[in-house]
Amino acid sequence: MSGIALKSCIALCAAAGAAVAGGTGPDVIVGDLTGPTQWGVVNGISSYSIGTTSCNVGTAELDWISNSNRHPVIGQNIFRIIDGRIEQLGQSYLKHGFFALQGNLCGACTPSSVGGQALGVGCSDPYGSGLNGSQGGLGPKSDIDPSTGFFAWPHSQINQGGDAIFKRCQVALADLDYDAQQAGDVTYLGEALYVAADDAMAGNDANNASYRLMSLRPNGEDFGWNGSTQRTKPAIMAWADHGLGVNQPDPNVDINTFDLPDDGVVFVGSNVVDHGDGSYTYYYAIENLTSDRGVGALRIPLGPGASATSFYFNDVAYHSGEPYDNTDWTASVDGGEVVFQSPETFAENADTNALRWGSLYTFGFTSSEPPMKGAAAVEYFKPLMGADAEFAADVWVPQGLEICNPADLAEPFFELDIADVVEFLRAFGAGDPAADLAAPFGENDIADVVEFLRVFGAGCP
Repeated sequence: MSGIALKSCIALCAAAGAAVAGGTGPDVIVGDLTGPTQWGVVNGISSYSIGTTSCNVGTAELDWISNSNRHPVIGQNIFRIIDGRIEQLGQSYLKHGFFALQGNLCGACTPSSVGGQALGVGCSDPYGSGLNGSQGGLGPKSDIDPSTGFFAWPHSQINQGGDAIFKRCQVALADLDYDAQQAGDVTYLGEALYVAADDAMAGNDANNASYRLMSLRPNGEDFGWNGSTQRTKPAIMAWADHGLGVNQPDPNVDINTFDLPDDGVVFVGSNVVDHGDGSYTYYYAIENLTSDRGVGALRIPLGPGASATSFYFNDVAYHSGEPYDNTDWTASVDGGEVVFQSPETFAENADTNALRWGSLYTFGFTSSEPPMKGAAAVEYFKPLMGADAEFAADVWVPQGLEICNPADLAEPFFELDIADVVEFLRAFGAGDPAADLAAPFGENDIADVVEFLRVFGAGCP
């Protein structure tokens, strides 16, 4: 059966769904996740593909022209939620769109005026898991600028095939614990993401991912979906929705969305696990949905005297010829901050292990200090002339020892002395947030010096 004929068969079986509000212009979302298909196991790695039904919930037709760079690309990812954190287990190459049917999964459809070369307003288009796992139509993520949706055509691995796991969403068997899943100790989920140039140009790229809970077993028996597709919600949102188990939200998980200037969309989340013995584990997840600049470092402030041990890091492997390195990030405590850092900077190695688009990285550490809200610094990987090098994210951080006022920066605490002056000067010179005492926050300037002198002169209560 041809690809278009198979898609037509799938479309006839798609039930009409409720209308979804969208943006002005073309606006593609994932209306449903279907399948999945397991393709086989090679060297302890199982491969999957996820079917997707897209919907154009915008006000204009969405380009879907085959054999050109004017069609969407589709990424597929698998994650798990375990022990208070979310982790990405696998990622696929990108399925390149080639023909748009005009279904009504997401509401009333006005068919495209150019047939399958565009997805009409309100219309849906199904790609089964078999099509989304067809190796010849899968291209590397490295070909795409996700913030604009631009890519060169033909893509660099067109019509290339390989073994059962080549280009497909790869998950290590060691990460699939069916007994833990049955006990409710781990929750799996799949995610799909569409990137399209006209959608990005219209500024509608923040809603292009959806997730769905999964049942996974590495031998291929009993895998599929649990519940319905959560439209326009990227995988990181499942951390809050199901953080304590399936359909059990975790109220401690806090997630923020960042629509970055002249770039794409990034989500930053945090959680704290109280072990009940005076220790706390802090977890952070960053999902880079469509940022081309990516993330190269995460800096988390520690309160005065707060400790950080037992560092944790999880990324997702690049494979099948992607040029990127898979070396783990480093973790350290430096200048009152926990610093997670990619192995090299962009200037040192453009192909080092940065947090690139369509990926989620997880970070963690243990501390004896309870949580409070603080501002973490998320550093971009790619520099951009005239643009900020980082942005601030509101997250859970260890609060540290109680101090008498913001000038009380060094031991002995509750006593303002020359040690506090020395520490302020060090922090100020190093650009450390500990010296950032006054607006404008995010930079150390004369206003911080004036504020330090004011609160130092006020003394301790």
